[in-house]
Amino acid sequence: MSVTKYIVHESPVGRTSSNYLAMVNLEPYGFAGSLEQIWLRPLDGNGYEVSCIPFRVYGLALNDVVRLDSEGKQIIEVLRPSGHRVFRVFLAPSLSVSESYEMRNSITRAIIDDALKSEWSGDRHVAIDVPLGREVGRVWPAIEHVAAEEKVYWEWGDVEPFHQ
Repeated sequence: MSVTKYIVHESPVGRTSSNYLAMVNLEPYGFAGSLEQIWLRPLDGNGYEVSCIPFRVYGLALNDVVRLDSEGKQIIEVLRPSGHRVFRVFLAPSLSVSESYEMRNSITRAIIDDALKSEWSGDRHVAIDVPLGREVGRVWPAIEHVAAEEKVYWEWGDVEPFHQ
């Protein structure tokens, strides 16, 4: 019997009192048996606006407008991209506790200095919102030296289009 793994957002950057939750099946992105819970803001008329920074799903970013399935439980289409991008960093399990702590603090400081929004999934994975026209100016130098040593891994969340 397989168990579904849920990727959740404990502190979504766009949390409000009227958010809505929907799922994205992560199997098309290489995560069989996994679903990511995405926070949404209902819009007047048609669609929902993404209110969190996706951790695993590709082609989806903060403030994108999406359409749900007929049951209202799963995101099936991006209606209007926001122009935002997601920069993801994963701290390798090979890092010691102190190295991981130091790296997490360094990344967090860089995110704050760049005035960017972010969400952490556990202690080792961060998704960073990069609005249109912005860059990860201080974040990249904070991880570049350890990325070359494969102590952190990074990616852009739009290397693949959204698909279900």
